[in-house]
Amino acid sequence: MSMSTALSGLMAAQTEISATSHNIANVGTVGFRSSRVEFADVFSSSPFSSQRTAVGSGVQVQRVAQDFTQGNVVTTGNLLDIAIEGQGFFAIQTPSDANTLPGETRFSRSGAFTMDATGNVVNASGEALLSWPVGLDGLPLTNELSQAIPLTIPLEMGTPVASSELALQVRLPSDDGMLGQQDAVPPTNAFDPADPTSWATRTPVPLFGPAGTPVEAEAYFIKISGPDAVTTDTVYELRLFVDGAELPPTDPLLPPRVTFDAAGEISAGGTIGFGPAGPGALAVDLTGSELSTSPFAVQSASHNGAAAGGLTNLELDGSGAVWATYGTSGRMAMGQIVLANFTNPGGLKVQGKATFAATSESGAPIVGTPGTSGFGLLRAGALERSNVELTEELVNLISAQRNYQASAKAMETSTSLMQTIMNIRS
Repeated sequence: MSMSTALSGLMAAQTEISATSHNIANVGTVGFRSSRVEFADVFSSSPFSSQRTAVGSGVQVQRVAQDFTQGNVVTTGNLLDIAIEGQGFFAIQTPSDANTLPGETRFSRSGAFTMDATGNVVNASGEALLSWPVGLDGLPLTNELSQAIPLTIPLEMGTPVASSELALQVRLPSDDGMLGQQDAVPPTNAFDPADPTSWATRTPVPLFGPAGTPVEAEAYFIKISGPDAVTTDTVYELRLFVDGAELPPTDPLLPPRVTFDAAGEISAGGTIGFGPAGPGALAVDLTGSELSTSPFAVQSASHNGAAAGGLTNLELDGSGAVWATYGTSGRMAMGQIVLANFTNPGGLKVQGKATFAATSESGAPIVGTPGTSGFGLLRAGALERSNVELTEELVNLISAQRNYQASAKAMETSTSLMQTIMNIRS
């Protein structure tokens, strides 16, 4: 009997050492909840035994209890680092399985989140932070955990617009000696972008394609005629290439030409259309361009295309609503972070990675918004560290080691007694 009693003490001390070592190992784990081992004595007796002389049978582990006290909150500066100050847990969803079924809902105090390539807000394990859909005012549209969805923050918002107007203001040379490699006025050879003798100058121009992204575009200018005995006008022809292909003029019967008068100002062809008539056409506005004795130069170039607005700012208000700003537009509500609490948090099942699962002992999750009754506040740009008290754990480790040694001594004594009996000789 004494041998088994001492063995139970050894096992109990070993369990306490293991729990304490686990706490110490996770002292730097964000959102980690420390645990302690709770013991109960083993005592058995029969109705016919005397209670005055009954002796216990050792010790057993009653449970390993989790400590849900608040950990220290430290500032990180990363907006998606979120700390809960008070009661509550983040609701997170594990990644879907191979059949793309929704993952399991778990709960955690660890608020170290980031954005993945698709804009989902996830932790280091790829588990998504759950939120409620919201209206334009940021108020949640539901308060049911089953209707919570992963919080997603798109990196872009809005509809891209392809360029339909190009404002190009240039300075073209009046002196034939400034025409680059163009061999004559007009050129001897037909226009060919690969033949610099067939055009006077070229320049890249800014344009956006249908996806709202920049496309490669170049404008070529060809001097067709200059002042003579008949006219004082100077004529240039414009050719436009987009993604390596030439855009034909919208009116095939009207050459894409601009005419300058004797003062060097545009007298005809100030706006030239390229591409098919209607949607997809590009109007090149040369207003403000001039003829000069100076070399060719681009004075300004702009277009009316637009890209989708990129994410420029992210905010988290006190109620847990997430707001995003795209480009120069106003901020938009992305979702309402869900907080959960339990009637008996000690009944939660530890899942590892600082996460827990609901059980019948913990009760069903009670959900709500931060700052309401029963739920703490959220602090953006901060993390709640482990609630392990390192000094206390070191003391517990010494105490558990002492208990282990004492139980080992009791076992040694019991062994010695048994050996004495075995050595009795008749």
